[in-house]
Amino acid sequence: MVLSDRTIKEELSRGRLVIDPLEPSHIQPASVDVCLDRRLLVFRTYKFPHYIDLRQPLDGFTEAVEIPENGHFSLAPGEFVLGSTYEYIGIPANIMARLEGKSSLGRVGLLIHATAGFVDPGWQGNLTLELSNVTRLPILLFYKMKISQISFHYLTTEAERPYGSEGLGSKYQGQDGPVRTFYHKEFQQPQLLPLHFIDAPKKTRERSEDIRVLQQWLKLCEFQGSIRRFAQALELPLKTVESWFYQGGEPSPANREKVFHLTGLPQFQPKTEGRGSTQPPLTSPRKT
Repeated sequence: MVLSDRTIKEELSRGRLVIDPLEPSHIQPASVDVCLDRRLLVFRTYKFPHYIDLRQPLDGFTEAVEIPENGHFSLAPGEFVLGSTYEYIGIPANIMARLEGKSSLGRVGLLIHATAGFVDPGWQGNLTLELSNVTRLPILLFYKMKISQISFHYLTTEAERPYGSEGLGSKYQGQDGPVRTFYHKEFQQPQLLPLHFIDAPKKTRERSEDIRVLQQWLKLCEFQGSIRRFAQALELPLKTVESWFYQGGEPSPANREKVFHLTGLPQFQPKTEGRGSTQPPLTSPRKT
């Protein structure tokens, strides 16, 4: 049974259901709007070993960033980050909840969870959001923007062992802000996956001189060394641009032209054919 706005208010007034802080206007006919906290976890896609072994703690695979008070975070096309609800949520043993996206955000390609929409009875804490952008344009995220809606459902009986009960293995009870996965705790004896099963480069190639020049330019320009903002300006996937700086990749001719038009660096100037061509002849003329 889905709780109506009337029943949600009753449960809140009794103190059994907790949403803190709560803006009364956020209570909808059968749900409550929740907002985005400023704290985010951004995945470091360039970190080795270029795969995720769920048997291992994923320390160092994410970087904590914050949305400025009057600024924004630009979620790049295809990017995935962890966010959090601004509100603390507390659910009694006879209620479960579902976290769902908002229609207006879904219409611009912003998804707020991958699979984790189910909230167990007994849950307490800030809910982690799995934010992803499925469009081809960056989406700007703002602190305290309405990001999701949560609905509540009565159980047939109170849960015998609510989330957080001793021996249940509740890994995220009481979390504050976005929290990375603790799935490795599901394994008794974690072991590293043998590298011969992983299709990943064994060694990072060295950056070319052109990329070294580009890296220096990036540090001194308005992007202040941000590869994310640079990729957005080029209208390229973040992974593509990261591969130039971290994996020894080389821009394609089309991407070199984009870099040249943005930076003006002569190293990336497109080569022309015919008169004035910078390309060497296919065969050298014989000396006479």
